Amino acid sequence: MSYQINEKYTDEFCERNAELLSRFERSMYQTRPDGSAQTWTSSAVTYTRWFRDRHGKPIDEASKVDVDDYYEFVSGQYEGGATAGGKFDGVQQLYHWMSRKEVIEQNFTESLVREDYGIVNGATRQARALRQEEDYISIPRKKVELLWKEENLPGPRARNELLIKLLWYTGLRCSEIVRIRIIDIDHDEHKIKIFDKKTNEFRPVWYPQRLKPLFAQWLDQGGRDVIGPHGGESEYLFLTHQSPQMRSSHVSRIVKEAAKNAGINEVLYVDEAGKKRWKVTGHTLRHSMATYHANKLDTKVHHLQKILGHDDIETTLKYVDDDDRAIRQAMQRPWN
Repeated sequence: MSYQINEKYTDEFCERNAELLSRFERSMYQTRPDGSAQTWTSSAVTYTRWFRDRHGKPIDEASKVDVDDYYEFVSGQYEGGATAGGKFDGVQQLYHWMSRKEVIEQNFTESLVREDYGIVNGATRQARALRQEEDYISIPRKKVELLWKEENLPGPRARNELLIKLLWYTGLRCSEIVRIRIIDIDHDEHKIKIFDKKTNEFRPVWYPQRLKPLFAQWLDQGGRDVIGPHGGESEYLFLTHQSPQMRSSHVSRIVKEAAKNAGINEVLYVDEAGKKRWKVTGHTLRHSMATYHANKLDTKVHHLQKILGHDDIETTLKYVDDDDRAIRQAMQRPWN
């Protein structure tokens, strides 16, 4: 099987390492919040450089001893602090992914514990459990609809109502929605071409007709004119007062603020770097949409996989409830 290799890796690494890093990066951005994906990918790249310089071979040929040496190196370099913790987690995620994809037979990093290297673990046991669950937290539709109520939505309203509703109705990632250009939108077909920077390919995403007035208000009726000097010039659908292209972090900040105003947001935990991790973010809307489609609308899983842009259908299946009641109904429905 051939894989799309990111050119930024081919310039620095051997073909095998470039392929593994490209696949790992793509998987992380498809299945994790953007912040986690960025941190773990960056940590994996740092580790790959170290391993290349020390051993001169692909990272899938590493041993437990090699990774143990790297953890000792990282702990010494960063004095066991939060940065060292991020490096540790990135390598753990890398080899967990390799094991799951059967690139390696066994994830030998599972038995390596950060405390053994003097690496600080600021998260409590409860926080660590919540961090594992964070990637699939969803909220029901009634709570999602609170986000765009006038009293909850931060300004500018024309932009932010379209932004939040588009996240909900399409299930787009924050990193995808900020890359939408005006020329990518087909208003007649209610379709948007979404560019995947890792594959250099587009996939179509459709939005409901009910969003058409919001697009018109934002694009044709002066909505963008209030957004500073970039309003009439930016090629991107979403922009800010400071930039012609909105950043992913800005998207999530808007959603978090709307959720706090609606009284439905809360801090799940504080991570090792002292950063608050919130229950409702831009990524939560993607999970909520997927969960709603899978369990309320009975959207076929392979269709939902294409909607969400998942490579692996196992990722999509995590949104499907498998309780006994649902299974019983599925088995009895054809015969009743």
